[in-house]
Amino acid sequence: MRRPAAAAFPVVLAALFVMVVASATGTAAGKEMTELRSLIGPGEEAPAFTLKTLDGKTIAFRPGGGKPSLVVFWSAFCPLCRELTPAINDVARRHGSRMRLASVNLDGKRFTNAVQSFIKENGIRYPVLLDSLRGDFFVASDPYGVAKTPTAVLVDDSGKVHSAYAAEEMKKLFANPDEIMTLLKKGHAVKK
Repeated sequence: MRRPAAAAFPVVLAALFVMVVASATGTAAGKEMTELRSLIGPGEEAPAFTLKTLDGKTIAFRPGGGKPSLVVFWSAFCPLCRELTPAINDVARRHGSRMRLASVNLDGKRFTNAVQSFIKENGIRYPVLLDSLRGDFFVASDPYGVAKTPTAVLVDDSGKVHSAYAAEEMKKLFANPDEIMTLLKKGHAVKK
């Protein structure tokens, strides 16, 4: 499922405006600010981010530091997100002490009630971070190149992306939740 149209529209509009300005000025800096990237890939440094939880607590996600991470971007309105939530819960329960789980919701402030209901209905016990806009870009999902939900990114213990999975590809990843830790134990980025 793609981002809710209301959430994506300001990002697309802003990106188009800045691309026009950048091409008119011909500056490299303008181009860097405006391009929405494709999904992050193996070997790239995983971006850090700081977001708030539903109760207003600020949590910083810093990849690396000797511990692998699973970063999941999702929406309460996404059928595939609902389908995969039990598997994500299982990974968190079984491997949460050996890895970080960053669960990033993309629904926006006006849908916090729906997000709270989703968390309660699905028994989610790990922190859920709410992606937010900084200027015209999303703090967490845009640096990772997230275009649809769900998206999962495996980050090794050095902070490099091991692999990234979007939408239907996640079914294969979560078909065997123990495989996630096996992939991350390899400790290096590989191409899928």
